[in-house]
Amino acid sequence: MSLSPSPSQIPSERRRGTYPPIRMLHVITRMIRGGADENTLYTVRGLDKTRYVVDLAVGSGSELDLVGPLDGVRVHVVPELKRDPDPWNDLMALFKLAALIRGGGYQIVHTHTAKAGFLGRVAAALVGGPTIIHTVHGVTFHEHLSPAQRWFYLALERTAARFTDQFVAVGEDVKNIYLRSGVGTPQTYETIYSGMPLKEYLEAGQMSETERQGLRAELGFEPRHRVVVMAARLEERKGHVYLFEALERLKPRHPDLRVLILGDGPMRAELEARCGRLGIADIVSFLGHRHDLPKVLAASDISVLTSLWEGLPRVLVQSAAAGKPILTFDVEGAWEVVREGRNGFVVPSRDVDTFTVRLDILLSQHARARALGEAGPGEVTQRWTVETMLERLDDLYQRWTSRRAA
Repeated sequence: MSLSPSPSQIPSERRRGTYPPIRMLHVITRMIRGGADENTLYTVRGLDKTRYVVDLAVGSGSELDLVGPLDGVRVHVVPELKRDPDPWNDLMALFKLAALIRGGGYQIVHTHTAKAGFLGRVAAALVGGPTIIHTVHGVTFHEHLSPAQRWFYLALERTAARFTDQFVAVGEDVKNIYLRSGVGTPQTYETIYSGMPLKEYLEAGQMSETERQGLRAELGFEPRHRVVVMAARLEERKGHVYLFEALERLKPRHPDLRVLILGDGPMRAELEARCGRLGIADIVSFLGHRHDLPKVLAASDISVLTSLWEGLPRVLVQSAAAGKPILTFDVEGAWEVVREGRNGFVVPSRDVDTFTVRLDILLSQHARARALGEAGPGEVTQRWTVETMLERLDDLYQRWTSRRAA
């Protein structure tokens, strides 16, 4: 396996962009509203099209109408590429990806997410020629799987690592977990934080109190209300049930407590019903997917996250930029954003007792919560901007292409 080349190996002509554009294919299992999907979209949209010819392969279940314009990016839909295991469709997807790679003349194949990550890398290796790069957006063999499932997915990752030239980790946590598990070697990893536009969130944190109260009024809140927000897809791994259990305990002590649930997904009806059974439906509002998260964060007082596994939770970065105190489970990437007792709290996963105590503190101690929130923007450095991510990826692509050409 090759090691990542150094910047000194890039010829001056390639650094100036006078070489022919690099042909590359990004492969992702499906495009929905998620962190890995946004990361991939910002990448394929943002790469300089005078330096790159960028194609994107996606599987069935993709919500392409949500993607928006992808000027200069050719999209290939592979219907057999599905998220759930399906031996026949998986084999067909492998053959179709191999044919696409063979016909596309790509110099780089960059894969994302579990299924596309495995099949895309195998297909590129079968064809031979392209530099194979894989982004680790999250741990596929996480501890919440059964032992058999965990062993299976870890075996797949170790197998694919044998023909992966370069890993890109979205955070140090996921990189270290993969290395400890025997997936790749330290020399094959580079951490490039998942970029996101932060200007609107930083501006939300600087909003005047008059503007903020106006937003709260639009959402139906009075100045006395303490508003908690959780922005996450409505699926089991996001752990909403643990938040709801804490809310059931806290509701009697905090009559002004109100909660906003942002996001959509397959568990919406089930989660709404659970709120009814717990007697908290009157304080919890399901807003679905919204495009104004910065404004909703500005109108809120506390941001929480109860995910059971992640890569690097983008909403934590966004919440910190917006100046909100954060309460989160100890999920991958949390410690890279939240400094315990400085801009929020990190509690053990599934520990509802500790989560409830910490949320009680944030609800009761207004001045402390405000101070924690004000420290947030200082923790959000240039590491998480789209521009920094694109610069780092461009440098990586140029190095690998120059090394292969040499």
